[in-house]
Amino acid sequence: MIVDLPAKLYEVEKKGDVKRMRKKGKYPAVLYGHGEKSRRICVEQTDLKKVLEKLREEAVTINLKVDGKDYLCVIKSIQYNPITGELLHVDFQHIHKKEKIKTSIPIHLVGKAPDLEKGAILEQNLHEVVVKCLPVDIPAHIDVDISALELGQTIHLYDIDIPKIEFELSKETPVVSMTVPKAVVAEVKPEVPAEAAEEVAEGEEAPAAEAKEEKAEDKGSKEKESKPPAKKG
Repeated sequence: MIVDLPAKLYEVEKKGDVKRMRKKGKYPAVLYGHGEKSRRICVEQTDLKKVLEKLREEAVTINLKVDGKDYLCVIKSIQYNPITGELLHVDFQHIHKKEKIKTSIPIHLVGKAPDLEKGAILEQNLHEVVVKCLPVDIPAHIDVDISALELGQTIHLYDIDIPKIEFELSKETPVVSMTVPKAVVAEVKPEVPAEAAEEVAEGEEAPAAEAKEEKAEDKGSKEKESKPPAKKG
């Protein structure tokens, strides 16, 4: 999916220009890529927030419209204030239609596994994945069907077949699993009856007692053998 984002070039003329720009509802940004000279640009806060909202749900390619020219871009990084969380700066990477790029694609689970109604737990191990492909082949999101997922089963990346994209992670990476709650496992664990436990305890003590008695008898017999016979008067 491609979305338009208006932008304007700007130059810092004096100290405090960037701060004043943010107060006027604009975000400073930079446009770069392919050895081209980087350009300072600014975008309206309301326009950028709409794009970021879309990015939370699906992958998008941005058509950055800078002073009458179009640049196909992806957002490479976003800088936030570590204390307030306020967005401070955005880096846009200019891409070409015939060049493969890396981008993160959100993973959506679709369908409903029958075992969920029986108390099974669904664990999503991967919420997004980095792929490499041409801009035109970037999927908005990856749908993973869990309707046939059974207890104890796991869906891995090798189970997902999307043409013309390459996963950066190993294909052995688990995406989603169906497991049994720990509480249920504890309940079904077989317990040893109290009577059997007592028998086991008695059985463990008996050999120890017998060994102790045998050791005492052996000691007594050895002392008797080593004692010299009494002299007759």
